[in-house]
Amino acid sequence: MNELAQFLERYFGLAKSSNHLELSYEHLHKVLTDRIIYLIRVDIDKLLQALYRIDVAQKYTDEAFSKGEVGLVASSLSEHIIKRQLKKLDYRSNHSF
Repeated sequence: MNELAQFLERYFGLAKSSNHLELSYEHLHKVLTDRIIYLIRVDIDKLLQALYRIDVAQKYTDEAFSKGEVGLVASSLSEHIIKRQLKKLDYRSNHSF
């Protein structure tokens, strides 16, 4: 979870947490969801660029935005971002020399 937290800090400007107990999936999901809500309201272009760089599949972003309500959209996007990054981290750990 530490690598995931570092990634979220870098891509979404989330504050670093010195408390390792806060590195749970639920905590990261909530913090990221709150940040995505902010980006939807203030800087949607930055959010869309991040989704592209992270390589969240278009079908997942379309599905999330179709939910309509900002909180539901953000929660869904947060889930897909975390899952995608965990998949990348798993791939790296299994295919590194």
